[in-house]
Amino acid sequence: MKSNVEQLNPVQYRVDIELTPEEVNQAFDTAYRKIQKKARVQGFRAGKAPLGMIRKLYGGNVASEVHESLINTHLFSALNEQKVRPIASPMVDSKAAPTENQAFNFSAVIDVMPELKIDNYKGVAVNTEVYKVKDGTLDRELHMLRRRQARTRPIEPGQPAAVGMLASVSHSATLDGQDQPSLNVQNMTVALGENELFTGLEGAILGMTIGQTKTAPVQLPESYGDQALAGKELVFTITVGDLKNLDVPSFDDELAKDLNFENADALKADVVTHLEARASDLARQKLETALLDKIIDAYPFEVPPAMVDQVIDSMIQELNHPSEDERKRALRDQELRQRLLTTAKRRTQNTLLLWHITQKEQLQVTDEEVRLRVDQALASTGISDPKQSGRLKKNIEPRIRENMIFEKAMDFLINNANITQIPAEI
Repeated sequence: MKSNVEQLNPVQYRVDIELTPEEVNQAFDTAYRKIQKKARVQGFRAGKAPLGMIRKLYGGNVASEVHESLINTHLFSALNEQKVRPIASPMVDSKAAPTENQAFNFSAVIDVMPELKIDNYKGVAVNTEVYKVKDGTLDRELHMLRRRQARTRPIEPGQPAAVGMLASVSHSATLDGQDQPSLNVQNMTVALGENELFTGLEGAILGMTIGQTKTAPVQLPESYGDQALAGKELVFTITVGDLKNLDVPSFDDELAKDLNFENADALKADVVTHLEARASDLARQKLETALLDKIIDAYPFEVPPAMVDQVIDSMIQELNHPSEDERKRALRDQELRQRLLTTAKRRTQNTLLLWHITQKEQLQVTDEEVRLRVDQALASTGISDPKQSGRLKKNIEPRIRENMIFEKAMDFLINNANITQIPAEI
């Protein structure tokens, strides 16, 4: 065997291997003898058919097995000699399948872990926002709470759409006569007067009756997500499918009791608590991002493509998919994967940096800490069957342990950072 190992970059190696005809023949001979032991050939006892006959009968079926055997045996032998440690299945490239009495060449690209040389991760100077819940945010939250408790009742026959109604609306739009499929909706439910639509679009709906269709010019806001349409005037074709009166309750003790609170003050206090918790979570997320970004920007490093691919897979898996086929299709969607690439690379860098810190600082979590967290997770599922609970525990425990060690690494960074607090509002 001839082999050449070349480092392509800090996280990838390329291995080129050339096998002699003798090595190829030996692999074919091993494959045929393996078949011979199990083959049932008419006129011979099981496993006793001549090897020459086995070659004639099964000659067309062993090439793929020999191909796999040659690669597994010789590729990993070459990697061990060079002390190259793959972190994922190698990407193998062979020009042709192996053939008896001929040499066989193949190459492979191997991903490896980067060697991080980051020591100055203590005392990092960052700013962090300390959020205060402003009155407007609380008012919006209370209004949303009231909106969720709203009830509907029928309108009078022929009554036109008005503020305070719930409308079922379908619409399409054109720009300069060209259809804009991204603006096509069917039977969308909206509360009129609740700023759930563009101002111009809601204005066009007001006064329409059930079953009515009309066209109207609507200017999209400058802040609209699609920059090709932002600020442009489009022609909307609008149909009102249904209208109902929407009765939004007052924020009072009666509403609070419906939601199992003693009074309105207790309900409001609970909403404030949740908003403050949300503000705290937001501040923590921003602080973590600022710290990790500052360290990685100061000490940039490459990440293995195989790890990035795994992160992209996880990101796609987390999306809501209407069916299993849609999920599989999304995983193969190269355009989607490309859009997620930058974020996935940074997430991979974050993971490797935190793992580096756990090793440098010898951070650990105890079995008891993991057990408590696992018990909390199991309790939240409501599962009481011991067998089912045991299976779930076995599945989630490794991931929980991993998350906890990364949390300790992040806590270590924060506790050793130079943090300047900046007042902010949500």
